Amino acid sequence: MKIKLKLRNKYEIVRRIIPRNPYKDHIINQTCLVACSEDKNTTLVVYVPHIQTREEIPYYLPSVYGVGILHHNNKVSVHYLTFQDSSWRDEKQKITLMDLLERPMRTALRLLQTSSKHSAGVKAGYEKRVKLDLVVSKENFQNKYIYLKTKYSANLVKNWCESTDPKKHVFEDLAIKAFLMEYWKAKKFDAGNFEFRDLGCGNGLLVNILIQEGYKGQGIDARARKSWATYPEEVRSNLFEKIIVPSVLLKPHPSMARTSPEIKDNGKQFAEPTNNQVNYHSAGSLLKSPMVCTTEDFPKNTFLIGNHSDELTCWMPLLGFPFIVIPCCSHALSGARVRYPPRKFIGPQPKMEKSTSSIPQNSTYGSLMDHVEDIAILNGWKVEKEMLRIPSTRNAAIMSCEKVDELKGEPEEISQLRVFDIVSIEGGADGWVENSLNLMKKAPRNH
Repeated sequence: MKIKLKLRNKYEIVRRIIPRNPYKDHIINQTCLVACSEDKNTTLVVYVPHIQTREEIPYYLPSVYGVGILHHNNKVSVHYLTFQDSSWRDEKQKITLMDLLERPMRTALRLLQTSSKHSAGVKAGYEKRVKLDLVVSKENFQNKYIYLKTKYSANLVKNWCESTDPKKHVFEDLAIKAFLMEYWKAKKFDAGNFEFRDLGCGNGLLVNILIQEGYKGQGIDARARKSWATYPEEVRSNLFEKIIVPSVLLKPHPSMARTSPEIKDNGKQFAEPTNNQVNYHSAGSLLKSPMVCTTEDFPKNTFLIGNHSDELTCWMPLLGFPFIVIPCCSHALSGARVRYPPRKFIGPQPKMEKSTSSIPQNSTYGSLMDHVEDIAILNGWKVEKEMLRIPSTRNAAIMSCEKVDELKGEPEEISQLRVFDIVSIEGGADGWVENSLNLMKKAPRNH
Protein backbone atom coordinates (compact mmCIF):
# COMPACT_ATOMS: atom_id res chain seq x y z
CA MET A 1 0.00 0.00 0.00
CA LYS A 2 1.35 3.42 -1.00
CA ILE A 3 1.22 6.30 1.46
CA LYS A 4 1.55 9.91 0.33
CA LEU A 5 3.33 11.96 2.96
CA LYS A 6 4.31 15.60 3.06
CA LEU A 7 7.53 15.79 5.04
CA ARG A 8 10.22 18.39 5.61
CA ASN A 9 13.86 17.73 6.47
CA LYS A 10 14.55 18.40 10.13
CA TYR A 11 18.10 17.08 10.50
CA GLU A 12 20.84 15.87 8.20
CA ILE A 13 23.80 14.13 9.83
CA VAL A 14 26.77 12.31 8.31
CA ARG A 15 28.22 9.63 10.56
CA ARG A 16 31.12 7.25 10.23
CA ILE A 17 30.48 3.53 10.76
CA ILE A 18 33.48 1.64 12.11
CA PRO A 19 33.31 -2.18 11.85
CA ARG A 20 34.40 -4.48 14.65
CA ASN A 21 36.97 -6.07 12.37
CA PRO A 22 38.58 -3.58 9.97
CA TYR A 23 40.44 -6.46 8.29
CA LYS A 24 37.18 -7.83 6.88
CA ASP A 25 35.02 -4.75 6.32
CA HIS A 26 35.90 -1.19 5.46
CA ILE A 27 34.85 1.97 7.26
CA ILE A 28 32.09 3.92 5.51
CA ASN A 29 30.28 7.22 5.91
CA GLN A 30 26.49 7.29 6.02
CA THR A 31 24.02 10.15 5.65
CA CYS A 32 21.15 10.14 8.15
CA LEU A 33 18.08 12.20 7.26
CA VAL A 34 15.28 12.95 9.69
CA ALA A 35 12.09 14.30 8.10
CA CYS A 36 8.88 15.25 9.90
CA SER A 37 5.34 16.25 9.02
CA GLU A 38 4.00 19.64 10.06
CA ASP A 39 1.62 18.07 12.58
CA LYS A 40 4.56 16.07 14.05
CA ASN A 41 2.57 12.84 13.80
CA THR A 42 4.86 11.37 11.17
CA THR A 43 8.64 10.97 11.21
CA LEU A 44 10.84 9.28 8.64
CA VAL A 45 14.50 8.43 9.31
CA VAL A 46 16.52 7.49 6.22
CA TYR A 47 20.02 5.96 6.24
CA VAL A 48 22.00 6.16 2.98
CA PRO A 49 25.62 4.90 2.90
CA HIS A 50 28.08 6.76 0.71
CA ILE A 51 28.45 4.01 -1.89
CA GLN A 52 27.59 3.71 -5.57
CA THR A 53 27.24 0.01 -6.29
CA ARG A 54 25.94 -3.11 -4.60
CA GLU A 55 29.48 -4.55 -4.54
CA GLU A 56 30.69 -1.78 -2.22
CA ILE A 57 28.30 -2.69 0.59
CA PRO A 58 30.10 -4.02 3.68
CA TYR A 59 28.81 -7.20 5.30
CA TYR A 60 27.40 -5.40 8.33
CA LEU A 61 24.84 -3.42 6.24
CA PRO A 62 21.79 -4.70 4.32
CA SER A 63 22.43 -5.15 0.61
CA VAL A 64 20.28 -2.16 -0.39
CA TYR A 65 20.83 1.46 -1.34
CA GLY A 66 19.07 2.87 1.71
CA VAL A 67 17.01 2.01 4.78
CA GLY A 68 14.02 3.96 6.07
CA ILE A 69 12.31 3.77 9.45
CA LEU A 70 8.84 5.31 9.39
CA HIS A 71 6.79 6.37 12.43
CA HIS A 72 3.26 7.02 11.12
CA ASN A 73 -0.16 6.78 12.78
CA ASN A 74 1.36 5.28 15.93
CA LYS A 75 2.98 2.48 13.95
CA VAL A 76 6.61 1.77 13.11
CA SER A 77 7.69 0.22 9.82
CA VAL A 78 11.01 -0.48 8.09
CA HIS A 79 11.51 0.11 4.35
CA TYR A 80 14.31 -0.80 1.92
CA LEU A 81 15.30 1.35 -1.07
CA THR A 82 16.92 -0.73 -3.81
CA PHE A 83 19.71 0.42 -6.11
CA GLN A 84 18.32 2.26 -9.12
CA ASP A 85 20.01 0.10 -11.72
CA SER A 86 18.67 -2.14 -14.48
CA SER A 87 17.68 -4.89 -12.05
CA TRP A 88 15.93 -2.77 -9.44
CA ARG A 89 12.47 -4.19 -10.23
CA ASP A 90 13.75 -7.76 -9.84
CA GLU A 91 15.50 -6.79 -6.62
CA LYS A 92 12.34 -5.22 -5.25
CA GLN A 93 10.33 -8.33 -6.11
CA LYS A 94 13.00 -10.53 -4.53
CA ILE A 95 12.83 -8.62 -1.25
CA THR A 96 9.03 -8.76 -1.27
CA LEU A 97 9.07 -12.55 -1.55
CA MET A 98 11.84 -13.19 0.98
CA ASP A 99 11.37 -15.61 3.84
CA LEU A 100 11.55 -14.05 7.30
CA LEU A 101 14.60 -16.18 8.13
CA GLU A 102 16.73 -14.66 5.37
CA ARG A 103 19.31 -12.12 6.49
CA PRO A 104 17.78 -8.92 4.99
CA MET A 105 14.46 -9.74 6.66
CA ARG A 106 16.10 -10.60 9.98
CA THR A 107 17.96 -7.29 9.82
CA ALA A 108 14.72 -5.42 9.13
CA LEU A 109 12.98 -7.13 12.05
CA ARG A 110 15.87 -6.29 14.37
CA LEU A 111 15.73 -2.64 13.26
CA LEU A 112 12.00 -2.68 13.86
CA GLN A 113 12.41 -4.10 17.37
CA THR A 114 15.18 -1.66 18.27
CA SER A 115 13.30 1.35 16.93
CA SER A 116 10.12 0.36 18.75
CA LYS A 117 12.01 -0.25 22.00
CA HIS A 118 13.86 3.08 21.88
CA SER A 119 10.71 4.99 20.96
CA ALA A 120 8.84 3.48 23.89
CA GLY A 121 11.77 4.32 26.16
CA VAL A 122 11.84 7.97 25.12
CA LYS A 123 8.08 8.20 25.57
CA ALA A 124 8.45 6.78 29.09
CA GLY A 125 11.10 9.39 29.94
CA TYR A 126 14.16 7.12 29.72
CA GLU A 127 17.53 8.83 30.06
CA LYS A 128 20.95 7.26 29.53
CA ARG A 129 22.43 5.93 32.75
CA VAL A 130 25.98 6.69 31.71
CA LYS A 131 27.66 9.57 29.94
CA LEU A 132 30.67 8.53 27.91
CA ASP A 133 33.52 10.47 26.31
CA LEU A 134 33.76 13.17 28.98
CA VAL A 135 37.57 13.27 28.99
CA VAL A 136 38.53 11.99 25.54
CA SER A 137 36.29 12.45 22.50
CA LYS A 138 34.70 9.38 20.95
CA GLU A 139 36.13 10.20 17.52
CA ASN A 140 39.72 10.55 18.75
CA PHE A 141 39.47 7.37 20.80
CA GLN A 142 37.96 5.30 17.99
CA ASN A 143 40.48 6.51 15.42
CA LYS A 144 43.37 5.60 17.72
CA TYR A 145 41.78 2.27 18.65
CA ILE A 146 41.29 1.28 15.01
CA TYR A 147 44.92 2.21 14.31
CA LEU A 148 46.24 0.09 17.21
CA LYS A 149 43.85 -2.78 16.51
CA THR A 150 44.82 -2.93 12.84
CA LYS A 151 48.53 -2.74 13.62
CA TYR A 152 48.84 -5.14 16.55
CA SER A 153 45.78 -7.31 17.27
CA ALA A 154 46.24 -10.17 14.78
CA ASN A 155 49.82 -10.89 15.83
CA LEU A 156 49.06 -10.54 19.54
CA VAL A 157 46.10 -12.94 19.42
CA LYS A 158 48.02 -15.44 17.29
CA ASN A 159 51.04 -15.53 19.63
CA TRP A 160 49.19 -15.30 22.96
CA CYS A 161 50.91 -17.52 25.53
CA GLU A 162 48.93 -16.78 28.70
CA SER A 163 46.13 -19.01 29.98
CA THR A 164 43.63 -16.15 29.67
CA ASP A 165 41.36 -15.43 26.70
CA PRO A 166 43.35 -13.39 24.14
CA LYS A 167 40.22 -12.07 22.42
CA LYS A 168 39.22 -10.37 25.66
CA HIS A 169 42.57 -9.19 26.98
CA VAL A 170 44.18 -8.06 23.73
CA PHE A 171 41.28 -5.86 22.65
CA GLU A 172 40.67 -4.56 26.17
CA ASP A 173 44.32 -3.53 26.55
CA LEU A 174 44.42 -1.97 23.08
CA ALA A 175 41.36 0.11 23.98
CA ILE A 176 43.00 1.26 27.23
CA LYS A 177 46.16 2.19 25.31
CA ALA A 178 44.09 4.16 22.80
CA PHE A 179 42.41 6.08 25.62
CA LEU A 180 45.72 6.73 27.39
CA MET A 181 47.44 8.00 24.27
CA GLU A 182 44.60 10.39 23.50
CA TYR A 183 44.38 11.48 27.15
CA TRP A 184 48.09 12.29 27.20
CA LYS A 185 47.72 14.16 23.92
CA ALA A 186 44.85 16.22 25.33
CA LYS A 187 46.84 17.03 28.47
CA LYS A 188 49.97 18.00 26.46
CA PHE A 189 52.04 15.03 27.64
CA ASP A 190 54.43 14.72 24.70
CA ALA A 191 55.99 11.27 24.34
CA GLY A 192 59.53 12.58 24.77
CA ASN A 193 58.81 14.73 27.82
CA PHE A 194 57.53 12.19 30.36
CA GLU A 195 57.77 8.56 31.39
CA PHE A 196 55.10 6.11 32.46
CA ARG A 197 55.20 3.43 35.13
CA ASP A 198 52.64 0.62 34.87
CA LEU A 199 52.30 -0.68 38.44
CA GLY A 200 50.97 -4.21 38.60
CA CYS A 201 51.56 -4.52 34.85
CA GLY A 202 50.60 -8.21 34.64
CA ASN A 203 51.30 -9.61 31.18
CA GLY A 204 53.04 -6.37 30.19
CA LEU A 205 51.00 -5.93 27.03
CA LEU A 206 50.28 -2.28 27.75
CA VAL A 207 54.00 -1.62 28.33
CA ASN A 208 54.86 -3.48 25.14
CA ILE A 209 52.61 -1.42 22.89
CA LEU A 210 53.34 1.94 24.51
CA ILE A 211 57.10 1.46 24.11
CA GLN A 212 56.66 0.35 20.50
CA GLU A 213 54.58 3.50 19.94
CA GLY A 214 57.48 5.68 21.09
CA TYR A 215 56.68 6.22 24.78
CA LYS A 216 59.32 5.75 27.45
CA GLY A 217 58.41 3.76 30.54
CA GLN A 218 58.51 0.61 32.62
CA GLY A 219 56.23 -2.09 33.94
CA ILE A 220 56.51 -3.53 37.44
CA ASP A 221 54.78 -6.59 38.86
CA ALA A 222 55.36 -8.94 41.78
CA ARG A 223 55.48 -11.88 39.36
CA ALA A 224 56.89 -12.20 35.86
CA ARG A 225 54.61 -13.55 33.14
CA LYS A 226 55.21 -15.89 30.21
CA SER A 227 54.47 -13.05 27.80
CA TRP A 228 57.43 -10.99 28.97
CA ALA A 229 59.90 -13.30 27.22
CA THR A 230 58.09 -12.88 23.88
CA TYR A 231 58.46 -9.10 23.67
CA PRO A 232 61.27 -7.21 21.92
CA GLU A 233 64.45 -6.55 23.91
CA GLU A 234 63.60 -2.87 24.32
CA VAL A 235 60.43 -3.97 26.12
CA ARG A 236 61.88 -6.90 28.10
CA SER A 237 64.55 -4.65 29.57
CA ASN A 238 61.81 -2.40 30.98
CA LEU A 239 59.76 -5.09 32.72
CA PHE A 240 60.72 -5.68 36.36
CA GLU A 241 59.72 -8.32 38.88
CA LYS A 242 59.45 -6.29 42.07
CA ILE A 243 57.01 -5.52 44.85
CA ILE A 244 55.73 -2.00 45.43
CA VAL A 245 56.26 -0.76 48.98
CA PRO A 246 55.41 2.95 49.31
CA SER A 247 58.24 4.77 51.07
CA VAL A 248 55.82 6.09 53.69
CA LEU A 249 55.79 2.54 55.13
CA LEU A 250 59.58 2.30 55.45
CA LYS A 251 60.91 5.79 56.06
CA PRO A 252 60.69 7.83 59.27
CA HIS A 253 57.93 10.36 59.86
CA PRO A 254 58.79 13.75 58.27
CA SER A 255 59.08 15.38 61.70
CA MET A 256 61.63 12.72 62.74
CA ALA A 257 63.51 13.09 59.47
CA ARG A 258 63.72 16.85 60.01
CA THR A 259 65.09 16.66 63.56
CA SER A 260 67.27 13.56 63.02
CA PRO A 261 68.34 13.50 59.37
CA GLU A 262 70.78 10.65 60.03
CA ILE A 263 67.83 8.27 60.55
CA LYS A 264 66.96 6.78 57.17
CA ASP A 265 64.22 4.26 58.04
CA ASN A 266 61.46 3.81 60.60
CA GLY A 267 63.09 0.80 62.29
CA LYS A 268 60.18 -1.60 61.70
CA GLN A 269 60.57 -5.35 61.22
CA PHE A 270 58.42 -7.39 58.84
CA ALA A 271 57.88 -11.14 59.07
CA GLU A 272 57.89 -13.42 56.02
CA PRO A 273 56.90 -17.04 56.73
CA THR A 274 58.78 -19.49 54.47
CA ASN A 275 58.32 -23.24 54.79
CA ASN A 276 58.93 -24.08 58.46
CA GLN A 277 60.62 -20.84 59.43
CA VAL A 278 60.04 -17.11 59.54
CA ASN A 279 62.37 -14.60 57.93
CA TYR A 280 62.45 -11.02 59.14
CA HIS A 281 63.12 -7.99 56.98
CA SER A 282 64.01 -4.62 58.41
CA ALA A 283 62.74 -1.39 56.87
CA GLY A 284 66.36 -0.49 56.14
CA SER A 285 67.04 -3.73 54.25
CA LEU A 286 63.88 -3.36 52.18
CA LEU A 287 64.83 0.19 51.20
CA LYS A 288 68.07 -1.22 49.75
CA SER A 289 66.57 -4.38 48.23
CA PRO A 290 66.62 -4.64 44.41
CA MET A 291 63.31 -6.52 44.68
CA VAL A 292 61.52 -3.56 46.28
CA CYS A 293 60.26 -0.45 44.50
CA THR A 294 59.30 2.50 46.72
CA THR A 295 58.49 4.73 43.68
CA GLU A 296 60.81 7.42 45.10
CA ASP A 297 63.36 6.88 42.36
CA PHE A 298 60.83 7.55 39.60
CA PRO A 299 61.57 10.67 37.53
CA LYS A 300 59.54 13.74 38.49
CA ASN A 301 57.85 13.67 35.07
CA THR A 302 56.36 10.20 35.68
CA PHE A 303 52.76 9.21 34.98
CA LEU A 304 51.42 6.18 36.90
CA ILE A 305 49.14 3.54 35.40
CA GLY A 306 47.09 1.19 37.56
CA ASN A 307 45.04 -1.11 35.31
CA HIS A 308 43.16 -3.55 37.56
CA SER A 309 46.08 -3.28 39.96
CA ASP A 310 44.03 -4.64 42.87
CA GLU A 311 45.98 -4.02 46.12
CA LEU A 312 47.61 -0.90 44.63
CA THR A 313 44.32 0.73 43.64
CA CYS A 314 43.88 2.96 46.70
CA TRP A 315 47.60 3.71 46.85
CA MET A 316 47.78 5.20 43.35
CA PRO A 317 46.64 8.74 44.33
CA LEU A 318 49.07 8.72 47.30
CA LEU A 319 52.32 8.11 45.43
CA GLY A 320 52.87 11.72 44.36
CA PHE A 321 52.59 11.42 40.58
CA PRO A 322 49.87 12.05 37.98
CA PHE A 323 47.93 8.83 37.55
CA ILE A 324 45.13 6.81 36.04
CA VAL A 325 43.58 3.93 37.95
CA ILE A 326 41.02 1.44 36.64
CA PRO A 327 39.75 -0.32 39.78
CA CYS A 328 38.76 -3.95 39.86
CA CYS A 329 38.95 -5.71 43.24
CA SER A 330 38.51 -3.85 46.50
CA HIS A 331 41.48 -3.74 48.89
CA ALA A 332 42.46 -1.57 51.85
CA LEU A 333 45.85 0.16 52.15
CA SER A 334 47.00 -2.89 54.12
CA GLY A 335 46.38 -5.08 51.08
CA ALA A 336 43.53 -6.90 52.81
CA ARG A 337 40.22 -7.44 51.05
CA VAL A 338 37.64 -4.90 52.12
CA ARG A 339 34.11 -3.84 51.20
CA TYR A 340 33.86 -0.06 51.40
CA PRO A 341 30.49 1.31 52.54
CA PRO A 342 28.51 3.69 50.32
CA ARG A 343 29.09 7.39 50.81
CA LYS A 344 27.13 8.90 53.67
CA PHE A 345 26.23 12.51 54.31
CA ILE A 346 25.74 14.13 57.70
CA GLY A 347 22.65 16.34 57.83
CA PRO A 348 20.64 17.25 54.72
CA GLN A 349 22.06 15.52 51.67
CA PRO A 350 23.48 18.04 49.19
CA LYS A 351 21.93 18.32 45.78
CA MET A 352 24.12 16.20 43.52
CA GLU A 353 24.62 16.50 39.80
CA LYS A 354 23.17 13.62 37.82
CA SER A 355 25.65 10.75 37.92
CA THR A 356 27.83 10.21 34.86
CA SER A 357 28.38 6.60 35.88
CA SER A 358 26.34 3.51 35.15
CA ILE A 359 27.57 1.99 38.42
CA PRO A 360 24.99 1.92 41.22
CA GLN A 361 26.42 4.09 43.96
CA ASN A 362 25.49 1.56 46.66
CA SER A 363 27.23 -1.32 44.86
CA THR A 364 30.57 -2.71 45.99
CA TYR A 365 32.25 -1.45 42.82
CA GLY A 366 30.55 1.94 43.05
CA SER A 367 31.70 2.28 46.65
CA LEU A 368 35.26 1.39 45.65
CA MET A 369 35.19 4.04 42.92
CA ASP A 370 33.92 6.64 45.37
CA HIS A 371 36.58 5.70 47.90
CA VAL A 372 39.45 6.00 45.43
CA GLU A 373 38.08 9.37 44.33
CA ASP A 374 37.81 10.52 47.96
CA ILE A 375 41.43 9.55 48.65
CA ALA A 376 42.57 11.42 45.54
CA ILE A 377 40.63 14.53 46.56
CA LEU A 378 42.03 14.36 50.10
CA ASN A 379 45.50 14.34 48.57
CA GLY A 380 44.73 17.44 46.53
CA TRP A 381 44.23 16.01 43.06
CA LYS A 382 41.85 17.48 40.48
CA VAL A 383 39.94 14.32 39.66
CA GLU A 384 38.42 13.32 36.34
CA LYS A 385 36.34 10.19 35.73
CA GLU A 386 35.52 8.29 32.58
CA MET A 387 33.62 5.15 31.67
CA LEU A 388 36.01 3.52 29.23
CA ARG A 389 34.89 1.88 26.01
CA ILE A 390 36.41 -1.49 26.86
CA PRO A 391 34.91 -5.02 26.89
CA SER A 392 34.83 -5.25 30.68
CA THR A 393 32.30 -4.62 33.43
CA ARG A 394 35.16 -3.00 35.40
CA ASN A 395 35.52 -0.11 32.98
CA ALA A 396 35.50 2.97 35.22
CA ALA A 397 38.67 5.08 35.32
CA ILE A 398 39.78 7.77 37.76
CA MET A 399 42.61 10.03 36.70
CA SER A 400 44.39 13.27 37.44
CA CYS A 401 47.40 15.10 36.08
CA GLU A 402 47.45 18.12 38.38
CA LYS A 403 46.87 19.20 41.95
CA VAL A 404 44.37 21.85 43.01
CA ASP A 405 45.74 25.38 42.78
CA GLU A 406 46.11 25.75 46.56
CA LEU A 407 48.52 22.80 46.76
CA LYS A 408 50.66 23.49 43.72
CA GLY A 409 54.27 24.13 44.68
CA GLU A 410 53.83 23.21 48.35
CA PRO A 411 56.92 21.96 50.26
CA GLU A 412 57.66 18.24 49.96
CA GLU A 413 57.46 17.78 53.73
CA ILE A 414 53.87 19.07 53.77
CA SER A 415 52.92 16.68 50.98
CA GLN A 416 54.44 13.79 52.92
CA LEU A 417 52.61 14.77 56.10
CA ARG A 418 49.32 14.75 54.21
CA VAL A 419 49.98 11.21 52.97
CA PHE A 420 50.80 10.06 56.51
CA ASP A 421 47.54 11.62 57.72
CA ILE A 422 45.49 9.95 54.97
CA VAL A 423 47.04 6.56 55.73
CA SER A 424 46.13 7.10 59.39
CA ILE A 425 42.55 8.09 58.48
CA GLU A 426 42.31 4.91 56.42
CA GLY A 427 43.16 2.82 59.47
CA GLY A 428 46.86 2.42 58.73
CA ALA A 429 48.62 0.05 56.36
CA ASP A 430 49.94 -2.64 58.70
CA GLY A 431 50.25 -5.84 56.73
CA TRP A 432 51.02 -4.25 53.35
CA VAL A 433 54.68 -5.27 53.34
CA GLU A 434 53.92 -8.83 54.46
CA ASN A 435 51.10 -9.16 51.90
CA SER A 436 53.37 -7.83 49.16
CA LEU A 437 56.15 -10.28 50.02
CA ASN A 438 53.60 -13.08 49.93
CA LEU A 439 52.37 -11.99 46.48
CA MET A 440 55.68 -13.03 44.94
CA LYS A 441 54.99 -16.65 45.91
CA LYS A 442 51.43 -16.86 44.55
CA ALA A 443 50.26 -17.66 41.05
CA PRO A 444 49.20 -14.57 39.06
CA ARG A 445 45.54 -13.59 39.04
CA ASN A 446 43.64 -13.64 35.78
CA HIS A 447 41.43 -10.59 35.21
